[in-house]
Amino acid sequence: MKNLLVVCLLCITAFACKNKSTAADPRITKADTTRFYPIASFIRGQLNLFESTKATYVCVTIAGEKKDSVVINKQEAYKLAKAFIDADISDSLHKINYKESVFHDAGTGSYNINYTAFNLTDTVQNIDILMDEQTSLIKRLFIRKQYLQEDARIIEQLNWKANEGFSQIISNRAASGSATNKTTTVRVILK
Repeated sequence: MKNLLVVCLLCITAFACKNKSTAADPRITKADTTRFYPIASFIRGQLNLFESTKATYVCVTIAGEKKDSVVINKQEAYKLAKAFIDADISDSLHKINYKESVFHDAGTGSYNINYTAFNLTDTVQNIDILMDEQTSLIKRLFIRKQYLQEDARIIEQLNWKANEGFSQIISNRAASGSATNKTTTVRVILK
């Protein structure tokens, strides 16, 4: 009886040790099956659509009390759109730093996909994608960035409305307490 008890304990211990070592082995990794929405591909697709229709870009800039409206060329519009492309977190190096949540918004007929940074020091803090529930196409894209630049904290709010245009609001808060805001809106006129 005593021998049987010893044999059982040895089997349980060996099995437990085997499971523990397999789980703790860093060489054994799970496949990354999480798929974040590829924002850069969406923006490039939008820019290609604008180009194919020979769109006109109207840029409105508001800085303090000053408002300026001007037609810009494709290259200038693409340079402004780069802020969205740079915010793409869908690659495996970036997406591990974000939590994804999805919910259905019956009021807008959309699915809302949200990515939130775990770390407050990441530049891209939040991404919200409003996707049409019928077509699975993006209706709106909102990105919030924050970073330090010299002695100021910069907050960028990026907003893209599918097939219509985009805006960028930059708030600059200096260490001295002074603040400036600049809003740039690019309205796309499709032909």
